[in-house]
Amino acid sequence: MANSIWTIEQFTCAGCSMSYTATREEHADTHSGCFKCSICSSVVHSWSGGHHFFRWEAVKTRPPVFGRRWADAGY
Repeated sequence: MANSIWTIEQFTCAGCSMSYTATREEHADTHSGCFKCSICSSVVHSWSGGHHFFRWEAVKTRPPVFGRRWADAGY
């Protein structure tokens, strides 16, 4: 669709709290679908209407570094 509007939206799985982003594209006609979590298979998001979601990606986060605050302070 040449004149479509795309936005990036973020979703969190209710089953395991995994975060995902997806691209939302507006359409003139009705689309429906759902996306399931790749970790626990729970439905993360379902949709029906003049839009479609694609390019689902897991959000990569850095794990916490325990004790880093004190290590940086020289203690």
